[in-house]
Amino acid sequence: MARALGCEVTLITSLEPEFPAGLLDGLDVRAAAGAVARYENRYDARGNRTQRLLAPGSDLQLVPHLAPGETFDLVFYAPAYHEFRKAPLRFRGAVVGVSLQGALRSVDPEGRVIPNPRPLEAARALVRPGWCAFLSEEDAAAPEALAAALAAEKTLVVLTRGYNGATLFELDGSAHSYPAVPAEATEPTGAGDCFAMAFMVRLAETDAVEQAMRFALAAGALAVEAPGLAGIASRAAIEERMTREAA
Repeated sequence: MARALGCEVTLITSLEPEFPAGLLDGLDVRAAAGAVARYENRYDARGNRTQRLLAPGSDLQLVPHLAPGETFDLVFYAPAYHEFRKAPLRFRGAVVGVSLQGALRSVDPEGRVIPNPRPLEAARALVRPGWCAFLSEEDAAAPEALAAALAAEKTLVVLTRGYNGATLFELDGSAHSYPAVPAEATEPTGAGDCFAMAFMVRLAETDAVEQAMRFALAAGALAVEAPGLAGIASRAAIEERMTREAA
């Protein structure tokens, strides 16, 4: 998503040998050794997901893959499960975002994904004051309470609600809901990731959360309208959808 928006992207991740590396062309990929977290996703007619954890993946270490003094304008952490046990590195001057989805997952004895029984503890381990955090309604038993608690600790929180849009919990304690951009859904997997990255890129560009929210909602709508990576929209496509909805 970041690459589609014109960013130069460094990706630090674990990769299995059979992963089709061509999908990552154009990225500075720094692959770590270790297993990858893997899931099985199933959706009902309304888009509700049932998920099983097939493999938990290995811890991910960042320092061995960074040059001394290397800096970035934007940093986004997106653990698929529990690759980070605590908040990773701070990057001076960077806008930092965290996807809490993986950290907020636990599993039952049959491997079905269930909400983490200690969501605030899990979230606090990964975020810092001034950072942005993303979670969905499916990620916690009481998502609004979790979002409000994190916002009270000076984290900007975005709670996504699928077809019902998203709610922004700001540092001053206020919460603002935004309707979803209408979409003809084909494949919902990855829409939240596209939303989060579009939000972060636009926030880094404008320092305006209102602009970032509307840009991200359009990116999320486009993401569900095509399967797989085809749902990653260009900046022009996102701006066209925003213009169309505003008309």
